[in-house]
Amino acid sequence: MEECAKVKKILSRYLDQEASSADTVLIKTHLDNCPFCEKEFLELSRAKELITGKEIKALPPDYLVCRLREKIASQRQDSQEGFPWLAGMGNLSRRLIPVPVTAVLLSLALLILTSQQSTTSYSLEEDMLSGTQTTTATAAGLILGMQS
Repeated sequence: MEECAKVKKILSRYLDQEASSADTVLIKTHLDNCPFCEKEFLELSRAKELITGKEIKALPPDYLVCRLREKIASQRQDSQEGFPWLAGMGNLSRRLIPVPVTAVLLSLALLILTSQQSTTSYSLEEDMLSGTQTTTATAAGLILGMQS
């Protein structure tokens, strides 16, 4: 058992051919007599063969740069499909555009509503001053802008 522990400590050095000559002799004789250590040595040998047998593939030097350019081009194309006039603007500009557009639309809606209301109230006053009989239906129609 003591010899097995000693062999297991230096077995990888033996496998890599880095063990001293005395250790090499010790390991060879022990492996011939101990099936457990021989099995472990065979497993280590197979693992080393699998690791060293694998081919290391190197990427081309500009691989990452090409991938990055492709990604940027595809994102530009995606952004130009919906609104091509927004493609040249930065993210901040795209986020700020809805603010003034909303303000302009609200201003127009308010202007239209206030202009209709003042016209209707003036028409009601004018109708009442004209001396004709003003009914509730006529007044409601003038206020709501249904009659002129």
